Parts: sequence; structure tokens; C-alpha cells
Amino acid sequence: MIENEKNNETVGITTIGYYIPSGVMTSEAIAKLADIPLWVLTEKLGMEKKPIAAEDEHPSDMGIKAAISAIEKAQIQPEKIDLIVYCGGGDYDYRFWSPAAKIQAAIGAENAHAFEVRNFCNGGNLGIHICRNMLLANSSLNYALVVCSEKLSQLLNYSDKNISFMLTFSDGAAAALLKKGESSNKILSYYGMTDGRLADFIRVPLGGTKLPVKGENIDLELNYVKVEESEKLDKILSEIYLKNYKKVIITALQQSGFSLEKIDFLFSNQIKKSVFLSLLESLKLSEKNTFISMTESGHFGGADTLFCLAKTMELEKIKPGNLVVLASSAAGFSWGATVIKY
Repeated sequence: MIENEKNNETVGITTIGYYIPSGVMTSEAIAKLADIPLWVLTEKLGMEKKPIAAEDEHPSDMGIKAAISAIEKAQIQPEKIDLIVYCGGGDYDYRFWSPAAKIQAAIGAENAHAFEVRNFCNGGNLGIHICRNMLLANSSLNYALVVCSEKLSQLLNYSDKNISFMLTFSDGAAAALLKKGESSNKILSYYGMTDGRLADFIRVPLGGTKLPVKGENIDLELNYVKVEESEKLDKILSEIYLKNYKKVIITALQQSGFSLEKIDFLFSNQIKKSVFLSLLESLKLSEKNTFISMTESGHFGGADTLFCLAKTMELEKIKPGNLVVLASSAAGFSWGATVIKY
């Protein structure tokens, strides 16, 4: 039985707002910086260009714009929002700081409890799950805002040969407004899992307690994302990545009361083209069952799935009654899937 079905309580995504910065970096420019063939980006990864935020444009700024967009689409007053969860990967405007609180003040959601959830590219899925449960657990709560915003492009050292699969990292934001009693985009279930063996393979070395920012540690190379033991990471991921992706999708579907054959649309975080096509094939789905934003937008973390859902809704491809899965994988490594009935 679907969770809370017996109480006739539902939470749905009433609107999705998003913000894509106007700056653009082409795959040609990236290929030159990385000293790699252009086809690696355009064919292997599947990206033609990606959005880049301005130097003075930060994750909270983009998150605020996405949040305002979602609120305006819903035509509600921000004072009605009870919860705001910020689901960025952790590279905030400042290191010791609350972007959720910044957004709460900026949009005028004065009655909202604002907090952060960090699960990298799975953050949006997890944030939706947490907020849904919080709304259902408290009769006085009705609206929650889940904000995913990233400025991932500045984490990249394009000359680092170990990060080729991260060259798609881009900038952007999406925000989902959840409403108790909303029948559209009704959230049915969530399932997530983590393989902690992979925790140390991807990280930004500088700025934590192990390597704080101080005189003898100031090496700009350490301020970029690093991939440790890339060959070992590739070997492990080749064995478990698609298996775990498929596992969270199937398990979330089972919890929702639906089978794999009932999926109408699958939206994932934007990963390498060949890997994503393999995932679709393993689920007996095709490109008509998804939206691929990688070509024009690269990969902006947890915002990917919400952005793809929003674009498909705008194209009016999703029909009432369709079953939608938001699936994501994340550094750490974690995988998660949310099942929605449109």
C-alpha cells in the first residue's frame, strides 16, 4: 500500500521554478582548455554547451530566482510557506553559513523553517522526501519549498586529466513547491541507498578541518574538485553504478504499488550519454520517456531532475495519470528515486 494512502493524505509538487544563468561555455572552449578531442564532450558525454554563472552570481542568488519563479507560478503569498530546504552540494556562497535562511529572508517567507540538506546530486530527491514526510506529520503545515542551486563550474580545473567526466559541471537552480492535498504530481514513494566505500574518491581537499585555509596550505590546486585513484573508482563504478541506479528505481516503484512496466517518464541527473542510454535500455525505456538537458545545459547537480520535469511539463508531454520517476546518483556515492503520479 502507498504510504499514507489509508489516511487519504497526499503531497504533490504544485509548481517548479528554475533559473539558468545567461553565461555560456561551449564544448569547443572546454575541449581546448582540457586539451581533449571535441568528440569526447559532444559524443561521449553528450554536451554541446553549458550555462555559466557570472562572477558575482552565487548559488543563493540563483536559488532565490528559482524560488520566486515557483511561488509566482503557484500564485501564493510567500508567507504561506512553512518549510524551505536548500539542497545544494555544499559549495555555498560561504563555508560556514545558511543559504536556506538567506533564501527565506529574500523571498519574504517569514513563517518558514529553513534548513539545509546535503546529499550532493541526490539532494533534491531527498529534500522532497523529507519535506513530504514533514508536511504529512504535522497538520498545521501545508507548503514546502525545495531549492536546488549549484555553481559547480568553478570547482573545475580543466587541465586535470582525472576529472574528464566532470567537465559537464555547470550552473543553475530549480525549486519545487510542495503542497499538502495537491493531486497533481502526487509524491508516492522514495528509496535511497549509499555505498560509503566510495566516499573518499571525490572531494575538494582545501577548506575542511583536515586541511584548513591557512598560510602553508594555500595551494589553488587544492581548491578544485579532485578524483583520487580514478582507475579504481572507474572499476568499482562499472560494477555497481547501473545496478544501484536500477535498484533504487525498482524499489521505489515497489513501495509505490506500481511495477517497472508502468513508468511513463524517467528523469535523471544528467550523466554520460552512453551510461544514461544503457540505464534506459535496462528499464525497457527509450528517449521518448525522458528529457535530456545535458546537450544545452550540462549538469547542475540536484536541480537536473526538477528542471527536466519542469521542461517536459511545459511541453505538455506529461498527461494526467502518468507515472513519473525522478532518479539520481551522487558523489559519496548515493542513489535515490522518487515516484510521482501526475
